[in-house]
Amino acid sequence: MKSQVPHGFRQIERDIKNDIFRDVRAVLLHGAEGLLTETYTKRLAEQFVKPAAGMLDFMRFDGEETEADAIIASCDTLPMMSEKRVVLVSNFPADERTHTSAKAKALADYLPLLPASTLLIFTAAAFPKRSALYKSLTANGKVYEFGRLDKDDLHAFIRGRFKAAGKVASNEVADAVARTSGYFERDSAIDLFSIAGDIKRVAAYAAPNEDRAVGLVDVAACMGTLDETHVFALLDSICSGRKGEALELLENITSKGEAAYRLLALLTGQFEIMLGYREMRERAYSFPEMCKALGIRSDYRLKKAAGFADKYSVSTLMKLLDRLYRVDRDIKTGLYGERLALTMFIAEM
Repeated sequence: MKSQVPHGFRQIERDIKNDIFRDVRAVLLHGAEGLLTETYTKRLAEQFVKPAAGMLDFMRFDGEETEADAIIASCDTLPMMSEKRVVLVSNFPADERTHTSAKAKALADYLPLLPASTLLIFTAAAFPKRSALYKSLTANGKVYEFGRLDKDDLHAFIRGRFKAAGKVASNEVADAVARTSGYFERDSAIDLFSIAGDIKRVAAYAAPNEDRAVGLVDVAACMGTLDETHVFALLDSICSGRKGEALELLENITSKGEAAYRLLALLTGQFEIMLGYREMRERAYSFPEMCKALGIRSDYRLKKAAGFADKYSVSTLMKLLDRLYRVDRDIKTGLYGERLALTMFIAEM
C-alpha cells in the first residue's frame, strides 16, 4: 500500500509555493537522492541571497571538518545585502560518533537561538533520526527526506525536468523514460542524476520539434533498454577472457540504440564495487559492512560483483579501473568515439 506521507520533494515544493521559509530558520535536506538535495539547497539559497551578494551572504561549511563555533559565528552574522544570510553545512556525517559529539550537541542546543536573519541548511546522505541534532532540527526547523521515488513521483520529476527544458512530456513519455532508465530494477544503481542526464539528452534531441512535445521516438533514439542484466553478461564475458563474445555483446547492445557512454558508467561502477570488495575482503569485512561502506542498499549487487572480482588481484583491478577512467576521459575529450573506446578497452584486457 502506498504511503500516505508525501515524498520530501512534494512537501518542499508545497512549502516553497506557500512561502513559509521566511519564517523558517533551520532546514535539513537528506536522503539517497542527492540531486534533490542539491536542487533545493540551491533554490532556498537563491530565494534569500541576492546574486551579487553571494560572497557576503552565503557561507558553505564542510559538515565533517568545520567546528560548531565557526558555524554558529557565521549564523550570528547579519546579512550585508540580502534578505537573509544562508549558511550551508554540507555532507554532515551520519556516524554515531559525530552525532554524539560535543559539536553535534552544541549545534542542537544552538538551533532555538538562531536569529531570524539566518537560514541554516544541513545536507546529508543519511541522518540518524534518534540523534539530538535531528530532534532539534525537527523541533526548530523543517526536515525533508529525499529517498528513492515511487512511480508517480518519478513521473512527476521527469515531466518537471522536461518542462524546465522547454519541452512537454506526456505520461506515456515519462513512463518510457522511467522504464528505460532502469531506475526500478532490483538494486539499480541508477539515480536521479543519471535520469536527469537522460532527460537532457532527449530534450536536446527533440529540440527541432515545433510543438515542443517529446515523443517516444525521441526517447528511443537517445536511451536504450540497457539494464544490469546486460552489464553482468558483459562482465561475465570480459572476466572469463571471452573477448570475442564480449565484443559481440557490446555490438549487440549499442546497435539497439543503447548509449555506449551509459554502459561505460555502469561498467565503471561495477569495477569500483569489485575493487572495494577485494580490498575489504582482505581486511575481513563482513558483507553487511561492505554494503554500508560502498553505499549499496542490499548485498545482491555485491555478491554478483564478488564472483567477478575473485578472478583478479587488487592491483589488476586498480589498473583496469584506471583504464576505464581513461576511457571516460578519452571520450569526453573527443579522442575516441564512445563505441570505439569501449571496444579498445575490451580488446586490451
